[in-house]
Amino acid sequence: MPSKESIFISYRRTDSQDVVGRIDDYLSRHFGREHVFLDRNSIGYGDAFPNRLKQAVQVSKVVLVVMGSTWLSVKDNWGRSRLASPNDWVRQEIALALKQGLYVIPILLDGTVMPGPAQLPQDIQALAKLNAINLITRQSANVFTTLMKEITDSIERKVPALKPIPLEPFEFETARLVIVKKPGLFGGKTTVEISRSRSRAEYFAEDLGNGVTLDMVAVPGDEFLMGTSASQREATLQEYLKTISKENAETLTSLELPQHKVVVPAFRMGKYPVTQAQYEAIVGTNPSNFKGAKRPVEQVSWDDAIAFCTQLSQKTGKTYRLPSEAEWEYACRAGTTTPFYFGETMTPDLANYDGTNTYGEGPKGTNRKQTTDVGSFPANAFGLYDMHGNVWEWCADPWHGNYNGAPTDGSAWTTNGNSERRLIRGGSWFGSPVYCRAAARSSLAPAVRNFAVGFRVVCSVFPGLS
Repeated sequence: MPSKESIFISYRRTDSQDVVGRIDDYLSRHFGREHVFLDRNSIGYGDAFPNRLKQAVQVSKVVLVVMGSTWLSVKDNWGRSRLASPNDWVRQEIALALKQGLYVIPILLDGTVMPGPAQLPQDIQALAKLNAINLITRQSANVFTTLMKEITDSIERKVPALKPIPLEPFEFETARLVIVKKPGLFGGKTTVEISRSRSRAEYFAEDLGNGVTLDMVAVPGDEFLMGTSASQREATLQEYLKTISKENAETLTSLELPQHKVVVPAFRMGKYPVTQAQYEAIVGTNPSNFKGAKRPVEQVSWDDAIAFCTQLSQKTGKTYRLPSEAEWEYACRAGTTTPFYFGETMTPDLANYDGTNTYGEGPKGTNRKQTTDVGSFPANAFGLYDMHGNVWEWCADPWHGNYNGAPTDGSAWTTNGNSERRLIRGGSWFGSPVYCRAAARSSLAPAVRNFAVGFRVVCSVFPGLS
């Protein structure tokens, strides 16, 4: 079963439930919640409990065995030792972890004594020989934090795949559009002003050779509302009606419904769409129509983008892939709820699209009729560039006509879709601003190559994990 779990917490509820919550919170902040398994957080209602525990251990790298003062002596409802029963879930978790050769760390709470081999069933007697850490929980928070840091440091040393790639800070310019209404005769005048500011984020640079690098920005995990609200849909309908029929406009806006909450784990995303220099460094060719080392690669199909990710993964030893549609929209919005991360409208001063068309009260401007160098315009609040316009970007998901039944965990929606079409997001130099909105969706056949379509890549916080 595919899963992201990497650290499994084994415990007894009657023995250490409260402390385990603190351990889980600390580990989840450090490694990301999607990489920490705790039964009460990770097993859904209706799931087969024993099967889910077994599956979680099987995909984990580390098992923490939390042992309080009653861990060894807990009895069942008939007064029998739980640990003595082969059906005891805690015993099964530990036995499976030892059998798989996982990194097992016994955590002794507040002076609990490590059981000897004779006190343990035969299938987990090896536990008694493992070096344990005594976790003090009844003193200051600083003591607890110091000891938990020892545990995380030990995990990262023993399991390199769980050591995040070091990040470096970078500064960037971002912008917001402010609609200003000035009073006057005949209703006054409306103008759009650009408010620019500086911000900071973190990234790592992947060396592709010959002086070419791929900057991967740290995108924090959070929840957001994906899709279009009822009020925004009405405004979007009016924008579509400028160029298409009401029937087609209603169809296009229905693709963005229902709006729904999605919880997205932290990940790393390309600062820019993949450039021609980056594509050529990995694949060896440049299929683009508009040539330029710093321009986004285009004329690449979804199949080409998948092949690039495969070759990049092989070259770097990390797992690179296309973003899920949910990851893409979350990254594009960067905490905003407006149609564009710049605000309620757009201007060609902030993105590359057909500026002869307008959105809302935005001004008319230039139609550049070609791609531009990546990073030519301000970034969003996450430090990501060109998420509106320049080139459409392939996503991993097959096409679905709406969000009914969509995942809520940020993963790609791979079931019950139309695999003969794949998602594209973000709009392009060729299109109107309505198609560049954060919520706008479209699709193409996976073999299609188009001079307005490119892609960008993502990887896990722990790129060494699949």
